[in-house]
Amino acid sequence: MSPSSVPTYALYGERPKSALAEAFHCESIASRSRLYDWRIRPHRHEAFFQILYLRSGSGEAVFGTQRLAIEPPCVITVPARAAHGFAFSRDIDGVVITVINRHLEAMLGGAPDLLPSLAQPRLHRLDADSARQARLDRWLSAFAEEFAGGAAWRALAMQAALVRTLIELARGLADVERAQPGPAYRKQRHLRRFNALVDRDYRQRRPIADYAAELGITATQLNRICRELRACSALGVVNARILLEAERDLVYTTLGVKEVALGLGFADAAYFTRFFVRQTGRTPSAFREHARRQLAAQRRRR
Repeated sequence: MSPSSVPTYALYGERPKSALAEAFHCESIASRSRLYDWRIRPHRHEAFFQILYLRSGSGEAVFGTQRLAIEPPCVITVPARAAHGFAFSRDIDGVVITVINRHLEAMLGGAPDLLPSLAQPRLHRLDADSARQARLDRWLSAFAEEFAGGAAWRALAMQAALVRTLIELARGLADVERAQPGPAYRKQRHLRRFNALVDRDYRQRRPIADYAAELGITATQLNRICRELRACSALGVVNARILLEAERDLVYTTLGVKEVALGLGFADAAYFTRFFVRQTGRTPSAFREHARRQLAAQRRRR
């Protein structure tokens, strides 16, 4: 299928405009795939990141034109907007976890160098009965148990399990990269350093060429790396970091819109508002009101 013909869903088979009732969702792989004769045709999720954990069974994963055999135990990570599809055997055993992408970025805001490892769809093969497989099974099973339950601090427990899972997967990728150094490793290293620089200087509105010079590469090379590993330009990486901080300020502080704008290096509130609307489709004030309503609703459910 051509990229333009790949449909976009919320969860597979549901309309794109439908939304998750909370930041996370979890279900067995069999519960949805059996409705479609065990075949999930290529599609995208505009705003969701997904993790599939497969304990047993078999199948095939399709990422664009790439086809990979599914041989459990394994974990599959699928970033937002990545075309993907699956075919599963009828004895498949596993879970699929869905998280709102913006929530994922907020969760990992303190570790921007971890995000590049999640920017492309990946099949993480695991050695059965290895320490890594045991840790991943523990954290992913804990997430599924918390999702199905209603204990106090449920959302925080799910977030903790998910963060531990993503760290474990990223460490596994780093081990592979160190064992096989080459162009891919250098790109990841450049992106990790760029993320660290952005995290340090995003309030200063530095030109992309300045970042590239500090990394010892050209702005063109930096943009190419970002598009390959983050699916956006270098400026898009900077803007995403600014937006993350803006959203935090709007939701968790009492700062006015003008104060938030000045704190992020914008010359005035009007310029900041135009930037925020382009990125989110909402004004800062409308975003603040909507986000606080959602937080209040989550607290009531607890």
